[in-house]
Amino acid sequence: MVRYLLLGLIQGITEFLPVSSSAHLLLAQRGLGLGEPGPLLVAFAHLGTLGAVLLWFFRDLAGLAQGLWRGNPEARRYWGALGLGTLPLVLAAGVARGRLDQVFRTEWVPFFLLANGLFLVGVGRTPSPLPCRTLGPREALAVGLAQMLAILPGLSRAGLTLATGLRLGLEGKEVFRFSFLLGIPAIVGGALLAAWEESAGVESWAGLSLTAGAAFLSGLFALALLARAVRRRALWPFGLYCLLLGLLALSWR
Repeated sequence: MVRYLLLGLIQGITEFLPVSSSAHLLLAQRGLGLGEPGPLLVAFAHLGTLGAVLLWFFRDLAGLAQGLWRGNPEARRYWGALGLGTLPLVLAAGVARGRLDQVFRTEWVPFFLLANGLFLVGVGRTPSPLPCRTLGPREALAVGLAQMLAILPGLSRAGLTLATGLRLGLEGKEVFRFSFLLGIPAIVGGALLAAWEESAGVESWAGLSLTAGAAFLSGLFALALLARAVRRRALWPFGLYCLLLGLLALSWR
């Protein structure tokens, strides 16, 4: 049960903090001897984090859905921005499907972590000199392209999208909301992919529930912590952490 708990906690915290959940899971397998999680376990971990983000943004989602139903132009514009931002990831996943396994199993993860850290320190250290602007197609596509890059283990989806949005001049609260609403299809896709690849291995249903619950609660904690950091436009401490972890991972090679 300890393995299920640890995997859930790691997934929940690192899914939302800009430190790369995929890299932490891979490093945990090596450093803590947790073993490679099965597809069903990965799916339940994703379900836990999905529940956390749906609860956190429930009012936003309900308001956007209601606005779309009533034909509100602002709601339509926002849904269009979400669709545009999701498009790069969908295209990249279709092209790279079946070709990323080698990357996930190689020694590239420390280098991607270092790159993630450098990006957060360089881009997220100082406030953007640009005035706060509204979310438009240009900003949505740029954030979507940043999300696309995060399919590589060690590059954080949250980190790349948030830092990109802040640098483009989006207000902290707005880029936080857009980044994680944009991440919902990615989380759902990850859970469905894991469930689709389910093998004949048998997992403990109690353990799976523990993983999902731990991911849910730790995910809510991570969202609260990150929301505070984004309001202060201070992502660089997470960048320093990724640099240190990347250097530590290199020493394990």
